[in-house]
Amino acid sequence: MRKRTLKHPRISRKLLLSMATLTAVGAAVFIIGSARSTPLEAQEENKSTLADRDGQAEPRLVRVIAPERRDFTEYGEYFGEVRGIAQAALSAGTAGRVVALHAREGDLVQKGDSLAEIDPEQAELRYRTALLSEELARESYRREQRFLEQGSSFQVRVDQARLEWLQAQSRLLDTRRLREDSLAITPISGTVVARHIELNDHLEPGDVTFHVADLSRMVVSVGVPEADIAGLRELTRAKVFFSSIPDGSFEGVPRTFSRRKSDRTLTYRVEIEIDNPRGVLLEGQTARVQLELRNHPQAVVVPNRAIFTRGNQSFVMTVEEGVSREQPIQPGPSDKTGTVVLEGLNGDELLVAEGFNRLRHGTRVAIID
Repeated sequence: MRKRTLKHPRISRKLLLSMATLTAVGAAVFIIGSARSTPLEAQEENKSTLADRDGQAEPRLVRVIAPERRDFTEYGEYFGEVRGIAQAALSAGTAGRVVALHAREGDLVQKGDSLAEIDPEQAELRYRTALLSEELARESYRREQRFLEQGSSFQVRVDQARLEWLQAQSRLLDTRRLREDSLAITPISGTVVARHIELNDHLEPGDVTFHVADLSRMVVSVGVPEADIAGLRELTRAKVFFSSIPDGSFEGVPRTFSRRKSDRTLTYRVEIEIDNPRGVLLEGQTARVQLELRNHPQAVVVPNRAIFTRGNQSFVMTVEEGVSREQPIQPGPSDKTGTVVLEGLNGDELLVAEGFNRLRHGTRVAIID
């Protein structure tokens, strides 16, 4: 009985020692697992947050700029096609064969010049016949008027002679037009921009022969949306750009703008006239037109690079007493370099121009030149 009593305490001490060892190992495993479950970035962020709160982190170096307060002009940009200020499309009046060509693309022509001949003999004969008929009808009418005054004729005969004279005039106009078509006579001075016929081609009535345009001045037609048309009521000037002339622009004068919206494009047509004295612009080129819409006097303007967005909200990063602040703003119109701030800034703030992507609200910063 005494030996059994002495053996029990030894077994209890071993059991307690084993349980303590197991408990220590389990705690160590839990601590290591917890540390591993926390991302490294989150740990560093927590350290940085604690350091910022304790004032022990090194300040971030940033460059700052001040907003500008100046007059800002808002422009709208639209695309259109350029054409000559005056155009003429010539066509064949009757069926015939092209027997002569007097002009080609690029030639300068004067009003009344013949550009080609399309069986002109028959058209010329009809014209001379109609011209003679008109002269005879005119003389007959005048003769009947004299007879009426002398009492040897009747009013009905005078009216009949006048009707025949008017009909002769109408035939003369028709044959004159056919004669001009057979000789491809241009009604305007300008440049031959297209020739659609070749020698010995057989043409039918209505076939297009030439396109002539006055390219000394050009017209650009653009469609302006309804939201922008109100700003064009007092439109006085415009700038026109072409991809073929990357280093230059043309000053344009707005000529007309429609008062009715197009049913097809849902825009208002605006025409801008520009000079083309050297003939560098050609018909059909695509133009980018910049129209002055509105003026914003003494607006707060910030560089585009100082603005960043998060979701649907725009921000700038300001510096106040050595600490960065995220400032929500309402941006307005912009150009290639700056944006008007409608709300959110007074104009006397310091904005972070470089390095704001490394900052957050409340970060300590140091301004560098």
